[in-house]
Amino acid sequence: MAKKFKIVFEIEGGEDVTIFAVGGENVLELAQTANIPIDAPCSGNGTCGKCLVDILENDTKTRCLACQTEICGDAVITVPDAAADYIGNITFEIFETKDSSETGDGSLSHPAYGIAIDIGTTTVSAILVNQQNGEIRAKATTGNAQIRYGADVINRIINQQKPDGIKKLQEAIIRDTILPLLDKLCLATEVEHDRITRLTVAANTTMNHLFLGIDANSIRIEPYEPAFLEFKPYDPASIGINLSADAKMILAPNIGSYVGGDITAGVLAAETPSGKKIYSRPEMSLLIDLGTNGEIVFGNEEFLMACACSAGPAFEGGDISCGMRATNGAIQACVIEKDTLEPTFSIINDFEPVGLCGSGLIDVVAELFRAGAINGKGKFNDKNSPRIRRDEHGSGSYILVFASDSATGKDIIITETDIDNFIRAKGAIFSGIMSLLAPLGFTPADIDDVMIAGGIGGGINIKNAISIGMLPDLPEEKYSYIGNSSLNGAYEMLISTEAEEKVKEIAANMTYIDLSTEQGYMDEFIAACFIPHTNERLFPS
Repeated sequence: MAKKFKIVFEIEGGEDVTIFAVGGENVLELAQTANIPIDAPCSGNGTCGKCLVDILENDTKTRCLACQTEICGDAVITVPDAAADYIGNITFEIFETKDSSETGDGSLSHPAYGIAIDIGTTTVSAILVNQQNGEIRAKATTGNAQIRYGADVINRIINQQKPDGIKKLQEAIIRDTILPLLDKLCLATEVEHDRITRLTVAANTTMNHLFLGIDANSIRIEPYEPAFLEFKPYDPASIGINLSADAKMILAPNIGSYVGGDITAGVLAAETPSGKKIYSRPEMSLLIDLGTNGEIVFGNEEFLMACACSAGPAFEGGDISCGMRATNGAIQACVIEKDTLEPTFSIINDFEPVGLCGSGLIDVVAELFRAGAINGKGKFNDKNSPRIRRDEHGSGSYILVFASDSATGKDIIITETDIDNFIRAKGAIFSGIMSLLAPLGFTPADIDDVMIAGGIGGGINIKNAISIGMLPDLPEEKYSYIGNSSLNGAYEMLISTEAEEKVKEIAANMTYIDLSTEQGYMDEFIAACFIPHTNERLFPS
């Protein structure tokens, strides 16, 4: 019988977990089995560098990647806050509204409540709503605990195929993510769970499958078709979400393997600055959801086309060494002085800086390029500045915040690898836009309004996004940032049965374009993986 070793996981800010393991077991896989949160966006491929842990073995402490380390004896493994940050870290906002209201005879009524949820690949948000008057009582946001199984949907589907994978992925999203969100919402507002009678969910196609405990493998293999597109109203208690005895759960419908209910709900909610819905106006609109899947919708009242361009998690902090969600301490905007390369920040809620969220990342890359610190390939030029460093291999990095000024006590830096990951993400967005327009003979000049959605921070600097080739070179007044359109759509579905029916109509009339089968898409993508683009005529301004 193989000898077992005692392994103690010390989770900073949490309780210790003790388990036993045989020699040769992988530390990351062992942690996942024991439900210990370790951030592993690359799904254990050893490429993201985010699963760093400290291992104390034989009085020797070593910092290493959990995914590349095997058990060979008794050990104490410390999981830093940075590794476990995505789970249990709930950002919360409560609104000053009343729980009860006066009836005609002067007595108080206690209304039923509803919950609207946006399940993103990286981030999950929920709001608690008074069903009687539509008022939002509270909002909560946290990281999707499934990220321990990979930052993108493909890695999660692969992990779902492993023993007990369907159960583990479902538990990660329900038990470890959604239930803590609901508990927080109810506790803070003093609303009992059994007063919640309606639950609406907007999620991408893969998240819908993992949430319901349905095998999603058909999404990643030919002919790339999901197990379902539309799901009938469902009893949430059947998957472990216990609310009112008669509570119903409604999912926004999917339209394809990689364009799901988050986008149909987003189209339902998306409005131009003049208050017009994109599905009910003759002018051409473009909706871009800057999330892990990078979904794009183009059209008007006569047609809607949609695609997903697999932007990766960079816009939500994944695959970036100093990346984080748009929460307290995230640098959300940045200006860099051209000569000295000294940065000036805007930080969410004025906390000490912790890292860089999506909107801040766009600014930093644009400012470094404008200042001549990086070239079109994202490599650092020879510029004399204490903020630019090179490692032993000559690879450059830029120090945003020195250790003495950061909340973590460590330098906050952006590396050439980070910039390369971002360039691929922005290239995916731009090539997706061009590939969606071209088959119908449209060009960016035909677009009347562009709506940017996604929880990437406090808005987006459109000028910077254009300057690095992420968005088409159009007048800035054509652009607007509309926030979390998926959650807004789930809210509309929650308070209106008409909206619930409308989102089904939208899904039925939307054409899904699979970019992987589109001739010329890869050429567009490769051309866009340069700052701003290999074809500078696309960016005359």
